[in-house]
Amino acid sequence: MSDTSSHAMISRRSTRIFAEELESCDFGKGAGSRPGSYCEDKDIEKDRIDRASRSSSVDQADMVEATIIRTVDLGRDMHDMFPANYEDMDKQVARILQDSRAAGKKNQGRPINFGDVIPGVYRSSFPQTEDYEFLKSLKLKTIVTLVKKEYPDGFCAFIKANGIRHVIIDMQGTKKVAIPHEMMQSIMKVVLDKSNHPLLMHCNHGKHRTGCATAVIRHLSGWHVDSVVAEYTNYAQPKVRDCDIEYIQNYQSSNLEGLFLMKKKQPRPLLPSKMLRMLFLAATVIVLFWTGFPVSTVHF
Repeated sequence: MSDTSSHAMISRRSTRIFAEELESCDFGKGAGSRPGSYCEDKDIEKDRIDRASRSSSVDQADMVEATIIRTVDLGRDMHDMFPANYEDMDKQVARILQDSRAAGKKNQGRPINFGDVIPGVYRSSFPQTEDYEFLKSLKLKTIVTLVKKEYPDGFCAFIKANGIRHVIIDMQGTKKVAIPHEMMQSIMKVVLDKSNHPLLMHCNHGKHRTGCATAVIRHLSGWHVDSVVAEYTNYAQPKVRDCDIEYIQNYQSSNLEGLFLMKKKQPRPLLPSKMLRMLFLAATVIVLFWTGFPVSTVHF
């Protein structure tokens, strides 16, 4: 069995086992505690033990340096966005989970819940006036707002002054409705398009909508699902939502197969009014003919 096959088998553990582990972590209880921290450390260590316990005939150095073979083709070259091998992935997971523990606090003028997602993509809560100077340093090309509402004048002025493209995606709160596949596809089509980078993705608090969108990117990156949930939990504390965890746990990356090859269904062009009148008159004549009404008495 190949290294990548073994890794896939290990990563796809049963839903039942994963649910039991979530219960032991006691997610969402206690505003002052961060129960995800212990669990995420345990998960990272478990990933390493799982890899080490594979076939003894395979050299460990070759195993961690093995190239990650991705099973989902987005229809565009994404190799420089995601970790190339398991060693790089381990480092990325450890760094991001460490940073996510303190993301809920203001730090160096950054928005609350600010963090790296992939090269050129950032996440945060809704930017405030005091955050603009830091965001300006990122030289953002695009801001994706996952909530539709009245935006502060200062926010709109900041976007305009810095020549930033503002993409508004009216994503409903995850507690209200399940996230439609089409909604997540539309988000990923903007966020994963390198021509839009550097890019900031945010909602109101940078917890739930942004957290679920980030989790989808982690799935594409090849993260273990436990690590994906751990990152979500660190950002969402103390309001971790079971519906979000279920979405993250059950998400299938295959939903994004051929993402950049998908074409929006174009509405059929409306016929010119003159042509519509002609068709109407022709239909009228046909009806009158078949009903035996003398056509000569009809005046157009």
